[in-house]
Amino acid sequence: MVRFIKQSIGYIVGEGCGPDIMKSALSVLKAIEKIAGIKFRLIEYKGEAPALKYTTKSYNQLKSFYKQIKKEGGCIIRTGIYARQVYKLRNYFKMTFKPILINPIPELYENSPFKENFAKNIDLLVIRENSQGLLMSKEKLRKTKSGRKFEGKFYYDENLCRKFVEMCYEAASKRKKNIMFLIKGDVWSRKSFGGMWLNLWKEVGKRYPDVEFDWEHDDTWFGYFLKNPEKYDVVVALGLSGDLITDPIAVLAYGTRAVTPSANISPDGFMDFQTIHGAGAEIPKGKANPIAMIRAVGLMLDYFLKMPELRNLIDIAIRKVLAKDYRTFDIYIRENSKHKLVGTKEMTKLILDELYKVSNLKANSC
Repeated sequence: MVRFIKQSIGYIVGEGCGPDIMKSALSVLKAIEKIAGIKFRLIEYKGEAPALKYTTKSYNQLKSFYKQIKKEGGCIIRTGIYARQVYKLRNYFKMTFKPILINPIPELYENSPFKENFAKNIDLLVIRENSQGLLMSKEKLRKTKSGRKFEGKFYYDENLCRKFVEMCYEAASKRKKNIMFLIKGDVWSRKSFGGMWLNLWKEVGKRYPDVEFDWEHDDTWFGYFLKNPEKYDVVVALGLSGDLITDPIAVLAYGTRAVTPSANISPDGFMDFQTIHGAGAEIPKGKANPIAMIRAVGLMLDYFLKMPELRNLIDIAIRKVLAKDYRTFDIYIRENSKHKLVGTKEMTKLILDELYKVSNLKANSC
């Protein structure tokens, strides 16, 4: 008997490689329906295309779609949308909490610039404050006698920051109970919002005595991480700093950004799921790596629908394909004679085939 999932899942097909990798995500969702005996309520965004430029019409239509899905108690999966629209949506819906999982994938150790001895020690949950601060600043252009001047204003709401800190502690309490917070402490002084952040970590931390907290300057921390990656578990950074460290760490772990998924979560539980890479407009059609988007589906099944066992099946299937040396162009090593170069469709089909095999094995072992 098929069990219908009441919550809506809205999906948005962005530009660039978006159409290709969204097809992969939807194929995996259909496979999960068969495997788990469930039926998703999928709703496609059909407004103005979220193009690689900002338009008021597109933003308003996207916001209306997000409102619709939220009202129905659902979540969203999406591919790349123009950054300014993304930032405004995160700000409007208070999607302050952005978890990014960068965990060991042994089959990709050889892709790391530092190889296995380094990559095997990267097991991080990077959490980025996602809805306030510098990336959300309102800019203004002034013309002066000496030339143009750009001004920007940004804010941090203490109540929302407190909820963000609570979400971070809760996440850390389920892992290795270790938080490293990154902030430019000597610039954002204790008398400004830097002090507010440090006070909030201290205040909320009293409720989590088992979680160890420390902070470091965001510019110097990366060097410490390169020296001892195994030391860190949950790393928390404010918007721009979090953006700057995430992509390099993903490349150090996997040799590509296109394996890493992420989510955007508000304190009231509204979520959207995506890859960490952008639209990928430079990638030829049919060549994009779909793994990050497929893993984003896994995150949705785990975080939103509370079905971690299905996410686990997806991750196992992906690793089995990689173990057979199938690679998209971004993780293909020409010097490795075992590697077999495939495109988006081929990689997706390989993962689907393994997903069905793995699910049958699990069912037969029960």
